[in-house]
Amino acid sequence: MIVQASARIAAALLLAAGLPVSALAQTPAPSMRPAIMAPLASHSLVLAATRAGDRLVAVGERGHILLSDDNGTTWRQVPSPANAALTGVTFVDARHGWAVGHDAVILHTQDGGETWTLQHAEPELEQPLMDVLFTDASNGIAVGAYGLYLETTDGGATWTPRTVSEDDFHFNAVLAPTPETRLIAGEAGTLLFSADAGTTWTALESPYDGSFFDALVLGPQSFLVYGLQGHIFRTDDAGATWTEIDSGGTAGLMGGAVLTDGGVMLVGAQGTILTSRDGGHSFSATRRPDRVGLADIVQAANGGLILLGEAGPIPANP
Repeated sequence: MIVQASARIAAALLLAAGLPVSALAQTPAPSMRPAIMAPLASHSLVLAATRAGDRLVAVGERGHILLSDDNGTTWRQVPSPANAALTGVTFVDARHGWAVGHDAVILHTQDGGETWTLQHAEPELEQPLMDVLFTDASNGIAVGAYGLYLETTDGGATWTPRTVSEDDFHFNAVLAPTPETRLIAGEAGTLLFSADAGTTWTALESPYDGSFFDALVLGPQSFLVYGLQGHIFRTDDAGATWTEIDSGGTAGLMGGAVLTDGGVMLVGAQGTILTSRDGGHSFSATRRPDRVGLADIVQAANGGLILLGEAGPIPANP
């Protein structure tokens, strides 16, 4: 079975090695040793980024963790306790954050990303984690391949696995549209919704049977899901109905962001950048001349946009 992975995993495979996750899982899992401090880490494959207060925190291949305190102009690598590829990162405030990745690795920081500790790892599972969500410093969910779902109520001191779907499709993104609701998007049109903060989950009727690599929250009941072959779908009634939105192409869409001015941007393979100025109802498409593959996009505290992908973090203009 060829795994269709999350935005971060897909980017890692399509941009770097060109291998399916199933092939990757057949190779020996890396030992839990610290990531190498690499002089060119800021120019290597970066798969996700987020804000920690005014700081930018980016993660990527070989366990690389990068920080920027000047809105993405310069970046510095900090030590990581694991050399597994990191695929997702989230912060609940300027200090407390979590990163996830291959080998079911979960890392935690309490000082804005300067230092990290290993909270969880299960290389023997051969199931990468693909995304992580925390709604406060205690309650979190991490999701990944083959329906991997871990939850914590103590800030990650302990992680408990759960089965939330009868299928074993890959979970690629987890979001919190409101304090009470949760959304999971993934492989083979997987869309799961929880109205009770993740206690119970219901499968939504999917508008598409291909993989969703990522999703964005536009409002309490308004979401975008997108991924394989440039497909984008929008709901304004919490998944009861969906409308397909033209992306203008077939490049896989890997990540995105809702901007402070209300704009929406999606990025993906072959340097694809989609921009919406009407709240995600329609998009205009451009493509970087260098065709550099893009995995994610993040907005800095000064409003600047940073693209993440095979060339590391690079500035962009909306």
